[in-house]
Amino acid sequence: MVSLRVVRCSQILSPEIWPLVGCRTMDFHSMRLFFALLALAANVATIGIVAIGVAGRTGPSGHALRERVFGALNGLELWLGFAVATTATLGSLYLSEIVHLIPCTYCWYQRIAMYPLVVILGIAAIRKDHGVRIYAGALAVVGSVIALYHRTVQAFPELNGSTCSSGVPCTAAYFTLFGFVTIPYMALSGFLLILALLYVDRSNSAA
Repeated sequence: MVSLRVVRCSQILSPEIWPLVGCRTMDFHSMRLFFALLALAANVATIGIVAIGVAGRTGPSGHALRERVFGALNGLELWLGFAVATTATLGSLYLSEIVHLIPCTYCWYQRIAMYPLVVILGIAAIRKDHGVRIYAGALAVVGSVIALYHRTVQAFPELNGSTCSSGVPCTAAYFTLFGFVTIPYMALSGFLLILALLYVDRSNSAA
Protein backbone atom coordinates (compact mmCIF):
# COMPACT_ATOMS: atom_id res chain seq x y z
CA MET A 1 0.00 0.00 0.00
CA VAL A 2 2.83 2.41 0.84
CA SER A 3 4.61 1.74 -2.44
CA LEU A 4 1.42 2.39 -4.38
CA ARG A 5 1.05 5.75 -2.69
CA VAL A 6 4.65 6.68 -3.49
CA VAL A 7 4.17 5.87 -7.16
CA ARG A 8 0.90 7.76 -7.34
CA CYS A 9 2.29 10.85 -5.62
CA SER A 10 5.55 10.87 -7.57
CA GLN A 11 3.63 10.90 -10.83
CA ILE A 12 1.76 14.08 -9.95
CA LEU A 13 3.65 16.97 -11.54
CA SER A 14 2.11 19.57 -9.22
CA PRO A 15 3.05 18.83 -5.58
CA GLU A 16 0.76 21.66 -4.49
CA ILE A 17 -2.19 19.27 -4.83
CA TRP A 18 -0.53 16.37 -2.98
CA PRO A 19 -2.38 17.05 0.29
CA LEU A 20 -5.67 16.88 -1.59
CA VAL A 21 -4.99 13.27 -2.62
CA GLY A 22 -3.49 12.14 0.68
CA CYS A 23 0.19 12.45 -0.19
CA ARG A 24 2.72 13.37 2.46
CA THR A 25 4.56 16.60 1.66
CA MET A 26 7.40 16.04 4.19
CA ASP A 27 7.37 19.83 4.71
CA PHE A 28 8.10 20.09 1.01
CA HIS A 29 6.80 23.63 0.67
CA SER A 30 9.26 24.96 3.24
CA MET A 31 12.15 22.98 1.80
CA ARG A 32 11.58 24.09 -1.78
CA LEU A 33 11.51 27.72 -0.60
CA PHE A 34 14.78 27.10 1.25
CA PHE A 35 16.37 25.61 -1.88
CA ALA A 36 15.12 28.51 -3.99
CA LEU A 37 16.61 31.05 -1.59
CA LEU A 38 19.91 29.15 -1.67
CA ALA A 39 19.87 29.38 -5.47
CA LEU A 40 19.27 33.12 -5.35
CA ALA A 41 22.07 33.52 -2.79
CA ALA A 42 24.33 31.55 -5.15
CA ASN A 43 23.36 33.93 -7.96
CA VAL A 44 24.28 36.95 -5.86
CA ALA A 45 27.62 35.40 -4.89
CA THR A 46 28.41 34.45 -8.50
CA ILE A 47 27.56 37.90 -9.85
CA GLY A 48 29.58 39.48 -7.05
CA ILE A 49 32.65 37.37 -7.82
CA VAL A 50 32.43 38.10 -11.54
CA ALA A 51 31.91 41.83 -10.93
CA ILE A 52 34.88 42.02 -8.57
CA GLY A 53 37.01 40.07 -11.04
CA VAL A 54 36.14 42.51 -13.82
CA ALA A 55 36.68 45.50 -11.52
CA GLY A 56 40.14 44.17 -10.75
CA ARG A 57 41.12 44.84 -14.34
CA THR A 58 39.83 48.40 -14.50
CA GLY A 59 42.31 50.24 -12.31
CA PRO A 60 44.20 50.40 -9.02
CA SER A 61 41.12 50.74 -6.85
CA GLY A 62 39.39 47.81 -8.53
CA HIS A 63 42.56 45.76 -8.27
CA ALA A 64 42.80 46.53 -4.56
CA LEU A 65 39.17 45.49 -4.08
CA ARG A 66 39.77 42.21 -5.87
CA GLU A 67 42.88 41.50 -3.84
CA ARG A 68 41.04 42.22 -0.61
CA VAL A 69 37.93 40.13 -1.35
CA PHE A 70 39.63 37.27 -3.16
CA GLY A 71 42.38 37.28 -0.55
CA ALA A 72 39.78 36.74 2.17
CA LEU A 73 38.74 33.57 0.35
CA ASN A 74 42.28 32.32 -0.13
CA GLY A 75 42.47 28.68 0.94
CA LEU A 76 38.69 28.38 1.20
CA GLU A 77 37.77 28.24 -2.49
CA LEU A 78 37.87 24.47 -2.87
CA TRP A 79 36.14 23.92 0.48
CA LEU A 80 33.36 26.30 -0.56
CA GLY A 81 33.04 24.55 -3.91
CA PHE A 82 32.82 21.24 -2.06
CA ALA A 83 30.08 22.70 0.17
CA VAL A 84 28.09 23.89 -2.87
CA ALA A 85 28.36 20.51 -4.61
CA THR A 86 27.41 18.67 -1.40
CA THR A 87 24.40 20.91 -0.81
CA ALA A 88 23.21 20.42 -4.40
CA THR A 89 23.68 16.67 -4.15
CA LEU A 90 21.83 16.36 -0.85
CA GLY A 91 19.07 18.60 -2.19
CA SER A 92 18.57 16.44 -5.26
CA LEU A 93 18.51 13.29 -3.13
CA TYR A 94 15.93 14.89 -0.85
CA LEU A 95 13.70 15.65 -3.82
CA SER A 96 13.93 12.16 -5.27
CA GLU A 97 14.31 9.92 -2.20
CA ILE A 98 12.25 11.79 0.41
CA VAL A 99 9.69 13.70 -1.64
CA HIS A 100 9.71 11.02 -4.38
CA LEU A 101 9.93 13.38 -7.35
CA ILE A 102 11.02 11.29 -10.33
CA PRO A 103 14.11 12.79 -12.03
CA CYS A 104 13.78 13.27 -15.76
CA THR A 105 16.58 12.35 -18.17
CA TYR A 106 18.11 15.84 -18.14
CA CYS A 107 17.98 15.80 -14.34
CA TRP A 108 20.03 12.61 -14.36
CA TYR A 109 22.58 14.18 -16.70
CA GLN A 110 22.96 17.08 -14.29
CA ARG A 111 23.38 14.65 -11.40
CA ILE A 112 26.10 12.84 -13.33
CA ALA A 113 27.96 16.15 -13.56
CA MET A 114 27.31 17.30 -9.97
CA TYR A 115 27.76 14.17 -7.84
CA PRO A 116 31.43 13.54 -8.74
CA LEU A 117 32.24 17.14 -7.80
CA VAL A 118 31.57 16.27 -4.16
CA VAL A 119 34.36 13.69 -4.20
CA ILE A 120 36.71 15.58 -6.51
CA LEU A 121 36.51 18.92 -4.71
CA GLY A 122 36.50 17.27 -1.27
CA ILE A 123 39.74 15.38 -1.94
CA ALA A 124 41.28 18.42 -3.63
CA ALA A 125 40.43 20.63 -0.65
CA ILE A 126 42.02 18.18 1.78
CA ARG A 127 45.15 17.77 -0.36
CA LYS A 128 45.24 21.45 -1.37
CA ASP A 129 45.37 20.25 -4.96
CA HIS A 130 44.69 23.35 -7.04
CA GLY A 131 45.26 21.40 -10.25
CA VAL A 132 41.76 20.03 -9.80
CA ARG A 133 40.40 23.16 -11.44
CA ILE A 134 40.59 21.68 -14.94
CA TYR A 135 38.65 18.55 -13.98
CA ALA A 136 36.10 20.18 -11.72
CA GLY A 137 35.71 23.06 -14.15
CA ALA A 138 35.00 20.71 -17.05
CA LEU A 139 32.26 18.91 -15.10
CA ALA A 140 30.75 22.21 -13.95
CA VAL A 141 30.71 23.60 -17.50
CA VAL A 142 29.01 20.47 -18.86
CA GLY A 143 26.50 20.55 -16.03
CA SER A 144 25.82 24.25 -16.58
CA VAL A 145 25.11 23.74 -20.28
CA ILE A 146 22.70 20.87 -19.59
CA ALA A 147 20.94 22.76 -16.79
CA LEU A 148 20.62 25.88 -18.95
CA TYR A 149 19.14 23.87 -21.80
CA HIS A 150 16.77 22.09 -19.41
CA ARG A 151 15.56 25.38 -17.98
CA THR A 152 15.14 26.74 -21.50
CA VAL A 153 12.93 23.86 -22.66
CA GLN A 154 10.87 24.28 -19.50
CA ALA A 155 10.25 27.89 -20.48
CA PHE A 156 9.81 27.08 -24.18
CA PRO A 157 8.48 23.48 -24.44
CA GLU A 158 8.25 23.72 -28.23
CA LEU A 159 12.06 23.58 -28.39
CA ASN A 160 12.01 20.00 -27.10
CA GLY A 161 9.61 17.76 -28.99
CA SER A 162 10.44 14.46 -27.27
CA THR A 163 9.48 12.96 -23.94
CA CYS A 164 12.30 11.83 -21.68
CA SER A 165 12.95 8.11 -21.63
CA SER A 166 12.45 8.02 -17.86
CA GLY A 167 8.76 8.72 -18.44
CA VAL A 168 8.85 12.22 -16.97
CA PRO A 169 8.60 15.08 -19.49
CA CYS A 170 11.66 17.31 -19.32
CA THR A 171 9.54 20.31 -20.25
CA ALA A 172 7.42 20.07 -17.08
CA ALA A 173 8.44 21.83 -13.86
CA TYR A 174 7.53 20.23 -10.54
CA PHE A 175 7.39 23.73 -9.11
CA THR A 176 8.30 27.32 -9.98
CA LEU A 177 9.10 29.89 -7.32
CA PHE A 178 9.44 33.64 -7.76
CA GLY A 179 8.30 33.14 -11.35
CA PHE A 180 11.54 31.56 -12.61
CA VAL A 181 13.25 29.31 -10.04
CA THR A 182 12.84 25.64 -10.95
CA ILE A 183 14.95 22.59 -10.15
CA PRO A 184 17.27 22.95 -13.19
CA TYR A 185 17.64 26.65 -12.37
CA MET A 186 18.84 25.64 -8.91
CA ALA A 187 21.31 23.21 -10.47
CA LEU A 188 22.54 25.89 -12.87
CA SER A 189 23.06 28.27 -9.95
CA GLY A 190 25.17 25.68 -8.16
CA PHE A 191 27.32 24.90 -11.20
CA LEU A 192 27.95 28.59 -11.91
CA LEU A 193 28.93 29.31 -8.32
CA ILE A 194 31.39 26.40 -8.39
CA LEU A 195 32.90 27.84 -11.57
CA ALA A 196 33.14 31.26 -9.94
CA LEU A 197 34.91 29.78 -6.92
CA LEU A 198 37.34 27.95 -9.19
CA TYR A 199 38.04 31.30 -10.85
CA VAL A 200 38.83 32.79 -7.45
CA ASP A 201 41.13 29.85 -6.74
CA ARG A 202 42.92 30.41 -10.04
CA SER A 203 43.28 34.12 -9.36
CA ASN A 204 44.69 33.53 -5.86
CA SER A 205 47.07 30.83 -7.09
CA ALA A 206 48.46 33.18 -9.74
CA ALA A 207 48.96 36.03 -7.27
